[in-house]
Amino acid sequence: MTLLTSGAGSSASDREILRALPAGIDLQALKPHLVNLSDGRFSSGGQLRTTPEDVQAIFANHLPEFVAAHGGRDVPLLFWAHGGLVDENSGIIGAARQIPLWLANGVYPIFFIWETGLFDAIGSLLGAPVREVAPGIPAERGFLQDAWNKAFELLARPVGPKIWGQMKISAEQSTAADGGALYIARALADFVGKNPQALQLHAAGHSAGSIFHSWFLPAYAALETGTGFSSLNLLAPAITVADFKSRLLPLVGAANGVDHLGMFSMKTDREEADNVIGVYKRSLLCLIRASLETEPNTPILGLQESVASDQQLTGFFASSHADAVWSITGGGQKSMRSSATSHGSFDEDPDTMTSVLVRVLGREDVIGYSGARGAAEPAVAPASAPVSDSASATKPAESKPVPSAKLQKVLAGDRYALCIGINEFQNLPRGSWLNGCVNDANDFAALLGAGFGFADGQIEVLADAAATKANVMGRLQEAIERTSSDGLRHLVFTFSSHGTQIPDTSGDEDDHADEAFATYDLNQAGDQWDPATLISDDELHDVLASAGPGVLVEVVLDTCHSGTGLKALDLLPGRRPRFLPPPTPIGLERTATADSRAFSDLVARSESRGSHPVLLAGCRSDQTSADAVFDGRYNGAFTYYLLNEMRTDPARSRRVLLSAVSKSLAKGRFDQRAQLEGPVASKSTPWGSPFTGSLR
Repeated sequence: MTLLTSGAGSSASDREILRALPAGIDLQALKPHLVNLSDGRFSSGGQLRTTPEDVQAIFANHLPEFVAAHGGRDVPLLFWAHGGLVDENSGIIGAARQIPLWLANGVYPIFFIWETGLFDAIGSLLGAPVREVAPGIPAERGFLQDAWNKAFELLARPVGPKIWGQMKISAEQSTAADGGALYIARALADFVGKNPQALQLHAAGHSAGSIFHSWFLPAYAALETGTGFSSLNLLAPAITVADFKSRLLPLVGAANGVDHLGMFSMKTDREEADNVIGVYKRSLLCLIRASLETEPNTPILGLQESVASDQQLTGFFASSHADAVWSITGGGQKSMRSSATSHGSFDEDPDTMTSVLVRVLGREDVIGYSGARGAAEPAVAPASAPVSDSASATKPAESKPVPSAKLQKVLAGDRYALCIGINEFQNLPRGSWLNGCVNDANDFAALLGAGFGFADGQIEVLADAAATKANVMGRLQEAIERTSSDGLRHLVFTFSSHGTQIPDTSGDEDDHADEAFATYDLNQAGDQWDPATLISDDELHDVLASAGPGVLVEVVLDTCHSGTGLKALDLLPGRRPRFLPPPTPIGLERTATADSRAFSDLVARSESRGSHPVLLAGCRSDQTSADAVFDGRYNGAFTYYLLNEMRTDPARSRRVLLSAVSKSLAKGRFDQRAQLEGPVASKSTPWGSPFTGSLR
């Protein structure tokens, strides 16, 4: 099923709606799986309207067709409720990412989009841009950090309960006489009554989704169909202990209720190390407990200490009807794994989502979830390939590339784009993490699919834990091999992460230093970064230089590249350089005085072996690239302006395009200048276009 398209063939009204969503969202394909609510009632505005007729079509047409195609008996039907940090657009995008995964596993999903928008509301409490780090607030915990948290909790208390309370009212109203959730419950009850053996019912909710389900599931149970829910899985549930005991706990093990309840949440130390929009340095659940509930210090179900201090809950989660998984877990059964390290990451964490899949299907041989990959392509891995455990920060990264069989599922046709974005690093402290790199990768992938002719199966995004050195180089090498053997003619490689320098080991550098690019598994080895956990410019050159003749290879690097750039770091609020110096003073001394090699060398050396790559870089090799806030959202400054210019006029030559990007950077007061390197002919043709003629 295709959910993400170029928009061709859509109606004028749909195209108007799509302007507020990433390019490629196919709203018509989503409709059979979305129920859009506003204040608990069917939404008549916004991005996607839901009507009673739409719901009737689900239960009269779409669901019966799916059931018939999957054996006609005990077909899983899943109801998903997103969290309170999600607005309407984000809910739709999240559904578009997940739906193919459920369908591929033989599960029919229905997503409630209930327009909570809490993320923006909390940000407005102090006027803080979304995810912008407050200047002067230390990244590590300590006295000042605790004092800041307390101050934020006090400032949030006067208005926090009103924001949170309104969201809870919206969930309750969904089961009122005119509520959309009640309408769904009745339609479901009617279907189950007529087809008693057709379905297995399941529900899952992230964060405030637990509050939504605490109204939806009792509303369905009250209809007494004789068919209850086989499972309810709650991810970092934000429901109070009191409301859980009042509305959900009585359903577990009861007729028409829930056979088994699973909870996935973080251990206490992880909650304390999390943050909300980069300002409040604890998790959202901690903020809810302290400031958003009417009574301060209200016990919240997803907090480990709330469960541990409640004898009834402790006994409940030790019973045969329930269990709790506290992230991060180790190996063991697939149904008991979670590697989420922040409140908002549970519905994107491969271990957690695969565990929920296993519970819904009742078996371990599932098509596993492989992590968030943005709107450009759903994250679905082949059934034959095991789900990677590399998302866990406590596990060693994979030491070998992903098997070729898996890559061949993605690598198809004459085009391939590999977009890398790394914000989080397995072995680095949070203070050195970035914010906009994953957005860079997802945004670039979306643009390629919408405006440059790349099909969904020709675009791959590797983000954070998926972007180990082995995975990145394995995919890139596989693509390069296809340029000689399998008809690949256009390769795009984008990389957004930290840049650094390492001592030259090949002897080709006059300055005794190599440029290098940090992967997720970056680790220290003595006074330097371990070469096995980063990609050096030499390695990148060797791969690119082996491309077959006549292949268009385009590389986009949005990283910092040189220690000399530390002399003029851009430290304005909301900006951070994408540069990591060597890990010790001794290591820094060996590279800090080096003169960075121009990027033209990387291209020229490749050309000498017959390959003609084109490189777009976010800065000179002696500068730093910025990670910055644009319109309340992080991106690399170079990527942000580059994509804007590519959308505005993609027919311009590469030279003119980069000139416009450099002007935008200067106007935005960014001390970096975009670089274009490649054959002369490439500079006078548009980005994405092949070229012929002299190399220089």
